[in-house]
Amino acid sequence: MCGITAIVSDHQADHARLGEMTELLRHRGPDSGGLRPSARVSLGHRRLAILDLSEAAGQPMSNENGSIHLVCNGEIYNYKEKTAELKAKGHVFRSDSDCEVLLHLYEEHGDAFLEQVNGMFAFVLSDERRGRVLAAVDRFGKKPLYYAVSGDQLILASEMKSLLIFPWIGRDIDPLAVDRYLCLRYVPAPMTILKSVRKLEPATMLTCAEGRCSVRTYWKPRHRPSAGFDDSSVDAFESLLKDAVKLRLQSDVPLGLYLSGGIDSSAVAGMMRSLTQGRLVSFTLSVDYEHNERRRAQAVAKHLDIEFNPVSVAPEDFGLLPAITYHLDEPFGDLISMPAFLLAKKTKEKLTVALTGDGADEVLGGYFHQRVMCGWDRWKPWLRLPGSGRALSRLLDCVPTAVLNRFFDYPAELGEREKGKLSLALGRCGGFGSFYEGLTSTFSQPERDALYAPSWRSQASADPLAQAIDRDMASFSDFPYLSRLGLLDLKYWIPYSVVFRLDKLNMAHAVETRSPFLDYRVVEMALNLPREGKVAKGRNKEILRRVIERMFPPQFREKGKQAFYMPVPPRYRRPFFDWASSLLSKESVERRGLFLWPRVESLLQAFASEESMLLNRQLTALAMLELWFQTFVDREAPAGGAVEAGGRASPAPSGKGWAAGGAA
Repeated sequence: MCGITAIVSDHQADHARLGEMTELLRHRGPDSGGLRPSARVSLGHRRLAILDLSEAAGQPMSNENGSIHLVCNGEIYNYKEKTAELKAKGHVFRSDSDCEVLLHLYEEHGDAFLEQVNGMFAFVLSDERRGRVLAAVDRFGKKPLYYAVSGDQLILASEMKSLLIFPWIGRDIDPLAVDRYLCLRYVPAPMTILKSVRKLEPATMLTCAEGRCSVRTYWKPRHRPSAGFDDSSVDAFESLLKDAVKLRLQSDVPLGLYLSGGIDSSAVAGMMRSLTQGRLVSFTLSVDYEHNERRRAQAVAKHLDIEFNPVSVAPEDFGLLPAITYHLDEPFGDLISMPAFLLAKKTKEKLTVALTGDGADEVLGGYFHQRVMCGWDRWKPWLRLPGSGRALSRLLDCVPTAVLNRFFDYPAELGEREKGKLSLALGRCGGFGSFYEGLTSTFSQPERDALYAPSWRSQASADPLAQAIDRDMASFSDFPYLSRLGLLDLKYWIPYSVVFRLDKLNMAHAVETRSPFLDYRVVEMALNLPREGKVAKGRNKEILRRVIERMFPPQFREKGKQAFYMPVPPRYRRPFFDWASSLLSKESVERRGLFLWPRVESLLQAFASEESMLLNRQLTALAMLELWFQTFVDREAPAGGAVEAGGRASPAPSGKGWAAGGAA
């Protein structure tokens, strides 16, 4: 796990910044660094040594004749198998590191070489023979890669902050990115919050040669007709997941796991214990709300003879949010970043690598919104009748929230504000995308329209998210409906919330995380399961529960799903309000020029008298956006200047010198 940088330019003033932009990533790779400056393509690397700790595994690295050069961030899990195959064909390796295999796979297979790779990665490869540069990220975007283009200048880095040192990188905000953020609490690729910076989407490769750049998708989940669901399906899933865990145990430094107490991380823990001898170390978040999973995690650790280390959060930890914002690079409107940052900091005291249980919920029907969308699909013919949505909305208004809470998966109650949001979504019910956005958004489309200042409203709504979601669902048409919902989460939630947080907050402390459920083989099998392999007998993640039944005694099996959510319990309410209101003052809101102050003020006033998970999320999203502005824009922007609204940035690189080529 590392930090990488690259400069492709004919301007020596750009190349002179290679050392500075690479040094900004020292936290990602504190063990060593390497630079390969050149007149055209310069590469930089900061190393967190995990496999082959020798200097031979340092980067940038080159092939046998020095014509191909590479910087890579991540881990190639099947490197031993592929290295053996390549050596048998005459390739000469200089180290025992995992990343070197990419050089030789490229030599052997050309542009199709990533089909051979099982791993998490972001890399830049310079092929001097053919005069071109390739950059790519893994299938689920576990490792980020940002880039910017201006004329014949192309720069790339693991974190956006490394790009911001270049004078030609502007701070103009992308209105559509702001709109996506207010809806999703993150900015999905290829956008970033800045118009001048892009990021690669999962499973894409950027190729630049002869003054042209193009981005292509190199992988999509394969659909296979289901053969049904029985004990043999459970056998196959258990075997595949165990192999994914085994591959992720490769390490020359201390390795352990993050243990939440749910069945996902418990399954990973059980398989780790069966595959390893001796001491295993776990770390667990301990957030003080009613459904604290600390006791469950501790019981699992005791049963498996795993060292248990709880990590708690205190009200004064709100003071960490400026540092957290710096490491996140982009606005991220979820306070789970605070305990996650503390978890990584504590973990680094004993471990460098931690396995996680992330990824199971998305592909195995584990989420509340997936269940609701399945209900919507069943009722869809009736909902299309005139007035039916409004009638159902009025009916929902009459249902006590105490009844609805029985179906709610969060460590907070479904309040009137949340019920009103669901009622509004039903009342507006049109197509799939409209209802899905209304159900899952932080700010609904009407709420965002009411929040924006007039100069932003039309530009921010140029490409409604509901329409984008409808396009995505149509592209997944080969898969069953529940799997299509999982594919939506793999496209949005996994890369830009889950693994975004895992990468940025753990690499802030030089900790590498690995997620066996996000092995592409496991994902493809899960997506091709029939519905009864995911949801059966009133419970979700059925196939995983069958695996758990083989691994643990009965008291560990039935664990209700609790979403990974940072609430605002009583002793946090005052610190939270003080933090949010200090950032969202009338002066700061009006100076930005994005939002109407009366709308923001009404949210702050509501917090004083109302306990609402949705309200907490809305205030968090606005406050974290303002904190991002203070961290990354105010240092450059003229004092007192409002942010100017601008047009939507193109997702593909363009401009004189690097012309936009079509997707290959």
